[in-house]
Amino acid sequence: THADTEGLIGFFINQLVMRGDLSGDPTFRELLGRTRQVALGAYAHQDVPFEELVRVTNPERSLAHAPIFQVKLVLQNTPTTELRVPGLIFRGAEIDTGASKFDLTLSINETPEGLVCISNYSTDLYEAGTLARLMEHLQVLMEAAVAAPDTRLSALPLLTESERQQVLLDWNDTHAELAEACAHHLFEAQAQRTPDALALQMGERTLTYRQLDERANQLAHHLRTLGVGPEVLVALCVERSPELVVSILAILKAGGA
Repeated sequence: THADTEGLIGFFINQLVMRGDLSGDPTFRELLGRTRQVALGAYAHQDVPFEELVRVTNPERSLAHAPIFQVKLVLQNTPTTELRVPGLIFRGAEIDTGASKFDLTLSINETPEGLVCISNYSTDLYEAGTLARLMEHLQVLMEAAVAAPDTRLSALPLLTESERQQVLLDWNDTHAELAEACAHHLFEAQAQRTPDALALQMGERTLTYRQLDERANQLAHHLRTLGVGPEVLVALCVERSPELVVSILAILKAGGA
């Protein structure tokens, strides 16, 4: 920020920690306004070294991640020029260190052709395919936000067209021909197929399909002796438990409702 230091050689970039405010489901335009205020507030204190901020706030430290923030955004929007000397041309080059300092770093470079995004991430947390989808979702989100900035964040799309096709149509294509049978008849058929399979569990209590079917049959016979049959309403007041499931099946088996 000082013109007299512009000629110095060295790495003087400082980390600025910012917190986004997405409360109240704002529009994208409103979020931009909030972010602008946060950024201006951060720039007012940009000379405070990040290491000093960590020392003063003294957050709980962990070897698993960096303190205070774990996601970093880098925006390179300064014009880049080629340095030429007789016989030589200098250009910037991307260097892959093979390591990530943060959980995720997103670097965005402004070029005449548009924005170029590069992600650097921890392979303990993300797979390459996951980050590829994240970048696709970011592109869909930004295109929609720019096209309609007064749209609320919850209404902005994330899925690509192929993903929408897969999620909304392919995965939800669950049409199946079902036999015309009552629920307790379907349960009895399943009990015949897998009598010893686990059908019900609550804490340490378990019932197999055979045990559940037998208990429901016993109660159904008792209900019939009490006059339960077709179109007869049965009041049921039972807390959530295996007995509740047994009772419901028994009422259906007795023909009640």
